[in-house]
Amino acid sequence: MNFTETNYCLLGKLAPPLTFGAGNEVKWITLGEIALVTKLAGFEFTNYVKYSEQGKIIALRGLNVKSGHLVLDDVKYIDNSDFSKLSRSKLHIGDMLFTYVGTVGQVALIDEDDKYYLAPNVSLIRLQTDAVLPKFMMYFFRTSLFWNQQINKLLQQSSMQNIPMEKIRKFSIPVPSLATQKQIIEILDRFDTLVNDISQGIPAEIEARKKQYEFYRDKLLSFKKAV
Repeated sequence: MNFTETNYCLLGKLAPPLTFGAGNEVKWITLGEIALVTKLAGFEFTNYVKYSEQGKIIALRGLNVKSGHLVLDDVKYIDNSDFSKLSRSKLHIGDMLFTYVGTVGQVALIDEDDKYYLAPNVSLIRLQTDAVLPKFMMYFFRTSLFWNQQINKLLQQSSMQNIPMEKIRKFSIPVPSLATQKQIIEILDRFDTLVNDISQGIPAEIEARKKQYEFYRDKLLSFKKAV
């Protein structure tokens, strides 16, 4: 892809030396060891959830989770539901959503308390450790490394486009130092803002930035397992 001079200037300010991931060895850990992984049970949805077109409390469905962001232009409200029976599916700041049916593998973070609940086909991943930052985990889940080595392998083994909870709990993620995680997040946040700010350029330029962003994301998060 050909980058314009403007693209080089804008991206050059964000593009770091590839010294964080780039094959560095770190400890890897199984997701189920450090996080709660769950979903809205079928009986909970049938018996306790009531959809409506207006309200304040939103049930997040698969279509509301895309490319690391919540997409809220088509939502279902559940203000009239029995919340006393839905405590397990209530979402909190820092929770990560992962779509496990249909369009598998889309992720997003919850950024507000007392507003969101799980809907069907979306799982909750809630970290139960201070060793991993939610946004670092989310960025890793979007890498080619994670998709090629973990998600795609699971999907190839099944005729159904879905990943059971027990398989999600077996996902393996790298755990570099918190300082490294924070640096990676800061870099990728800047790329993400640039890619999603359509006022910064024409569509071709946005696409060029997106490709550059994906390249650096994959490089920054390509850790080897420490022996």
